Amino acid sequence: MNPDIWFYNLGIKFNSVGKTAFSIGGFDIYFYGICIALALLAGYITVLRQAKQTGQDPELYNSFVFPAVVVSLCGARLGYLIFDESSSVLDFFGFRNGGLQIYGGIIAGILTVAVYTKVKKISFLSFGDTCVRGLAIGQVIGRWGNFFNREAFGKAASGLFAMRLKAEQVKAVGSVVKGADSITYNGSVLPIINYNGTDYIQVHPTFLYESLWNLGLFIIMTLILKFGGERKGLLSAVYLIGYGVGRFWIESLRTDQLKFLGLPVSMVISAVMVLAGIIILFREREGIFKK
Repeated sequence: MNPDIWFYNLGIKFNSVGKTAFSIGGFDIYFYGICIALALLAGYITVLRQAKQTGQDPELYNSFVFPAVVVSLCGARLGYLIFDESSSVLDFFGFRNGGLQIYGGIIAGILTVAVYTKVKKISFLSFGDTCVRGLAIGQVIGRWGNFFNREAFGKAASGLFAMRLKAEQVKAVGSVVKGADSITYNGSVLPIINYNGTDYIQVHPTFLYESLWNLGLFIIMTLILKFGGERKGLLSAVYLIGYGVGRFWIESLRTDQLKFLGLPVSMVISAVMVLAGIIILFREREGIFKK
């Protein structure tokens, strides 16, 4: 049997990879949803542990988590619908049909932090420093939902991590003409590789790149927290710069970029994130670098 998903150069094959994990009373539970749920749980646990380790009141974060999750998911949904030309904001409640943009969620989350810290009269940056490690580890896990959905991949690739997908199983590809040399997917030409009668496309697994990048970022922030002490704004700046740089590079490889006025939305926001992180470093430099 030919594998559904195949990391050809690594010799790793995945057979019978479906989107549905199981069903309850005829209601399908998708792997994507499970990945998002696990991401939220891991992020929540990480934030609470850091709050306790740094002598903060965990209840500040317990009361924050529910509104933050709701607002961030709504932001991620709106971010996708606003910039996806084939969608409308009227489709807002069609979460099960797919369509979340991480930057929409991050921006909504930042606004929620701003309002919450203002109401509670606590430091925005200190609160953000506690949240960003949870955000990073959540992104590590959540990105694997794209693996099961066969989405958020990149252009044609031949390197070590190149991933083969059955062309007929890729969302929005549609039918593949037998004997065709290539298909066009979101404006990118992807060569067809036929293996034992099965047509594959071979692409950059950009979801994997981002998951690994965020794992590295999480480890760096954990080491800073352990050895660098509590320096207000440092973890927030590291996250903004680190994630912004990584996402800018990864986005340049993707085939499904959301665009506005011809510009890739995620690349523009990535650049803004990097700039914001640099501004935090300069504004808080005395506290960050002179402790």
